[in-house]
This record gives sequence, structure tokens and C-alpha cells, in this order.
Amino acid sequence: MTGYARVAIYSCLVNMALMGMKYMLGEISGSLALKADAIHSFADVISSGAIFLGIVISARKTKIFPEGLYKVENLVALLSSFFILFAAYEIGHEALLSSSDTEISNVRLVTIGIILMMAVAAVFSRYELKVGLEVGSPSLVADAKHVTTDLLSCLVILFGIISTYLGYHLDRYVALLVAVIVARMGVQIFLEAVKVLLDATLDYATLDGIRKILESRPEVKEIISIGGRNSGRFKFVEISLTTNLKRLNDAHLVTSEIEEEILDLYPNIDKILIHYEPEHKTIEIVATPLDVKDGAYPDEKCLISPHFGDAPYFAIIDRDFSKKKVSVRSYMKNPFTDVEKKKGVKVAEFLSEHEVDEVRSRVDFEGKGSGYALEAMNIEIVTTTATTLGEMIEKMSRKLNS
Repeated sequence: MTGYARVAIYSCLVNMALMGMKYMLGEISGSLALKADAIHSFADVISSGAIFLGIVISARKTKIFPEGLYKVENLVALLSSFFILFAAYEIGHEALLSSSDTEISNVRLVTIGIILMMAVAAVFSRYELKVGLEVGSPSLVADAKHVTTDLLSCLVILFGIISTYLGYHLDRYVALLVAVIVARMGVQIFLEAVKVLLDATLDYATLDGIRKILESRPEVKEIISIGGRNSGRFKFVEISLTTNLKRLNDAHLVTSEIEEEILDLYPNIDKILIHYEPEHKTIEIVATPLDVKDGAYPDEKCLISPHFGDAPYFAIIDRDFSKKKVSVRSYMKNPFTDVEKKKGVKVAEFLSEHEVDEVRSRVDFEGKGSGYALEAMNIEIVTTTATTLGEMIEKMSRKLNS
């Protein structure tokens, strides 16, 4: 038996004890409010029993319900709200039909009994609410709020009994107030259960927390949508985003890390589904190394350099998907040609700072430090067969317009 199922059994026992004490004190004192609240506690006993059954059933998975019967807990919470509303009706009905000059006896004994019941209700409701929030069980949270109504109603009843003893016959009106308190709680639980059963979206705090996690990741370029729903004590989340990662393995690794981070913060999330796709750019920036003679200025007639870190210039090319056009944006001088070590890595970092998306070269970068650096910075590497810059631009244009 799970810990929270055991809490539901404790709730049944507590409510049975409170019901017995209220009825006994009602008989001893003659208080209509106490007798009416005993009806409330009887409904609590039935409700707690239903919650226990709901928790046990909801954890089961079958062929028909492979994802589990999580929403059974919400159905039980809904059923619990009906019991609460029925109790409110019975209390109000009894109060309206009663006499307004009820005499209260054994006030001292009844007062001690009510204070004891308040202490029991306060301690247990806090305990049950803590467990319910920790495991995300809507039925336990609903029952904890339900038990809290015992604390409130006992406080109101105590005030009524003392007032009646002092000559102010308020017992009937106190019973009506108890009915209102109980009915209000029943309506709240009803509305919360219905929202989940109708697949209402997750609460704002959870969605906002997930959004902040996504925004903290530099690989996530755009959050298209974040949605989800409650099902019993569990949550289901669906995220759609774009990423600047071009390789599928890298994107999968990042989304797995995001899932772990979300689950660490919200352990009652049962399933996270992340749809990701590469960032869609209207214009992509392509860089290619050029061989340029000393003192000359680069142009489209320049040869594509077989080197990367030692290339004197780089052509920066715009590939405009909207206009179906490929054109040279600028020529950048390589500032690291005189560096002795790791010049290829430094050039890769330099191109990344200029938001280059792709490097085109005549040679393969496999096994080279510059190649690893470009991959780490999510810059795609393409090997070209063109010998001059103009020839490469022409091939890129044909492919873009094909």
C-alpha cells in the first residue's frame, strides 16, 4: 500500500472519530449545530472511503487504459464535492426547520470536546495537505480542505454554543453559517475536479516555470508553444520549440537535459513531449576561405583556399531563401594568420561571433581541431568542388532555385 493510500485510510478513521464525537456532544448539549455538523462528518467518512478507492484504482494500468486511470482521482474528488454539498443542504435544512430558542446544556464539557476536535482537525488537515501537495494528489488535497471545514465549523459552533449559554440564541444561525462554509468548499472542489476532467490547461505557475527553464537554454531559439493538462495527481506537458542545433543527436541530447531539469523541479509530471525543429532563417550566412595575393583585394575570381586557419581572407555570403538569391555580403581579413597555435580554432570562434551558419571549403575538416570547434559552435561544414568563389556562388544559386 502506498503512503498516500495509507493517509486516505487515516482520513476515514479521523472522520469517523469526529462524527462520533459531534453526535455525542450534540446529544449531550442539545446543540442543533453540532448535530448538523455530525451529518457533515458522516459525509466526510463516505468521501474519504471513496478517495481511498480512487487512489488505489487510479494507479492501475490495463490494456484498455495503458496510460493508467489517473483521472479516477479527479472523479473521486468530484464525487466528494457532491457529498459535501449534500451535507451543506442537510445542515441548512435542519437549521431552517428548527426552533430558534434551543437551550444548551453541559457547556463546559462540550467546549472541551469541541476544542479537542479542532486540534485533531487542524493537525490532520495540515498533515494530509502536505502529503497531497508532495505527491500531487488532487483527491488528498480536496480531502485536506474538506477536513479544514471541520476546523472552521467547530470554531463557529463553539462561538454559537458560548453565545447561546450567555443568553443569545444563535445556535440555529451558526448551523446556517456552517452550511454556507461547507457548501463553499464543496463548490471549489467541484470546479477544480471539472476543470481537470475537461482537460483544462496546467496552472500558470507550472507553465511559467517551464518557460523559464527553456529560456535559460542558449540552444533554444524560439518557444513556439507550451501546453499541458492534469490527470489525477500527474501532469502531462507538451512543448514545441526551435533550436539552433543542426545535428539530430545534439538536439536530442539537449531536449533530454531539458526534460531532466523540468522533472527535477516538477516531479509529479508523468510525461513530457518535446517537439523540436531547426531554426528557420530567412537568410543564412556562409563563410568560405579565399586565397588572395599580397596587396590584392578579394573578389569572386579568387580561388577557394585549401586552408582554413591560414587563409588570408574569408568571403561572407548571404543565402536569402525569401528572394532565392546568393550574394557576397563582405570580405573579412583573417586576424589570426600570424598566430602560431590553434589558429583554426580561433578562426572558428571568430566566425561564430559573426553568426556564421555554414563554412564551405575544398578540404575535409575531419579529425582537425578547427572541425571540432566548428561543430561545437553549431556551424555546419560543407565540402565544395568549386575552385573559385564565383563558381561556388553560381552552384549555390542553382541549388537554391531548383
